[in-house]
Amino acid sequence: MTATSIPARSRPARTAGSSPVAAGRLLWVELRRNAMILMLPLLAVLVALTFFLKSLSATSASLWGLSASYIPNHLLRDFAMFAAGVAAWMGAREGRRHVSDLVVVTPRAGWARRGATLAATMCWVMAAYLACVGVQYGVTAGRATWGGPPLWPVAVSAAGAAAACAFGFAAGAFFPSRFTAPLAALAGFFPSVGIRTSSPYGMLWPTTWQPAEDVGTFYHYLPDVSAAQVMFLGGIAVAALGVLGLPAVAGGRRLRVAAAVVTVAGLAAAGTATGLIGTARPGANGMVIPALHDAASDRPVPYTPVCRDAAARICVHPAFRAYLGDVTAALDPVFREVAGLPGAPAGATQTATGLLSASKGTAISGTPPVFRFALFPPSTADPGSPDFAGGIQDVFLATFIAGNAGAAQAVNGDGYGGTPAQQAIEDALLNAVDPAALQSSGPLSPLSPEVSAAVKRFAAVPAATRHAWLGTHLPALRAGHVTLAQIP
Repeated sequence: MTATSIPARSRPARTAGSSPVAAGRLLWVELRRNAMILMLPLLAVLVALTFFLKSLSATSASLWGLSASYIPNHLLRDFAMFAAGVAAWMGAREGRRHVSDLVVVTPRAGWARRGATLAATMCWVMAAYLACVGVQYGVTAGRATWGGPPLWPVAVSAAGAAAACAFGFAAGAFFPSRFTAPLAALAGFFPSVGIRTSSPYGMLWPTTWQPAEDVGTFYHYLPDVSAAQVMFLGGIAVAALGVLGLPAVAGGRRLRVAAAVVTVAGLAAAGTATGLIGTARPGANGMVIPALHDAASDRPVPYTPVCRDAAARICVHPAFRAYLGDVTAALDPVFREVAGLPGAPAGATQTATGLLSASKGTAISGTPPVFRFALFPPSTADPGSPDFAGGIQDVFLATFIAGNAGAAQAVNGDGYGGTPAQQAIEDALLNAVDPAALQSSGPLSPLSPEVSAAVKRFAAVPAATRHAWLGTHLPALRAGHVTLAQIP
């Protein structure tokens, strides 16, 4: 009997993990043995000290826009550092343990193995991140009196954490070392510090650009820059994932071609976002990217102000309803002090911070004139404190005596505006209104001995005489034609 040679039919071996069930099992294994599990307690302590301690204060958590601003400014900084470091440690696992030669001969493609590890790391990072956002927004929901949770800051910060995670994993995979993880963590931390730059391209990283603090209150959240940021950061994450499949050990030719396509797509998205951000320009309510801008977002948010009648009608935005009593108590005595004088406002109303620049001249305007003031917690003392009342009174008197230029200086904390005579009158009126508030807040800038002497003289004048003198000389005082020697 002779042996007959029968050629066997060649059949491509089925790659392990090609089925959804096998891929799910691999992901489950990576989820259970991921290093991020061990880092979660440390991350929780860091987030509690650097994020929640600041963001969940009574003032900060009462406004949705301000509450959301803490997410890219503080929470992303913590997560970018941890995500990059832990992902680099997981990416360097095979090389650091010198098992690369063993896993290469397994039927599972290298890109699939590393992709599962990266996906598991990202799952833990995103789960922890969303839990922190849920706590932040949950507390805000119980305190806020206006608006709803902005989602763009959440999406942008999630994209930033994913980009840091993918970047760190790629660094660990290509440069396996025990030093790669700490270096990747530093690389994830420094961009999130928020390095300011005059170039518009600095807005690509979330912490270098934030919308105005009035967003969601007086006007809508403009998603232009946020959309470009998500595109840029998402493109980086996709490109880093694609780079993992380019080496020959990552898989066969078709798989490496697919990885190249993924890499190019990610780089194209990041490049497109870079081009779009270069066209950004300041708009009425924030930065505008023409290709992404929706003109409907420029319309102000309609609202019915909350008002109280005292010496004048005082109104605030409903989101600041809790401040109305303290604002009224602060403005009522200064309105009584200037009542009947030329140009005395008939009321006061809160407006957006960005509308109070001196160039727009909206501090005291309208017919009849109305005092328009900004009220925002980061630049405002706690309600009921002398500093709170003194700050509003400072701005009002600087506006009334020295005009909008004086108001701009008072808002910025640069001192009383106007001529020395105007400074003396402002300080004397503040002393007449509430000497205790003046002593608590202090003058906005050191006064010269000549100005201080004029303040004491005018403050000692009887109220009726002081009011009559202002009624006669206020136009000349505003025009800068009154000297210190002419003040009684």
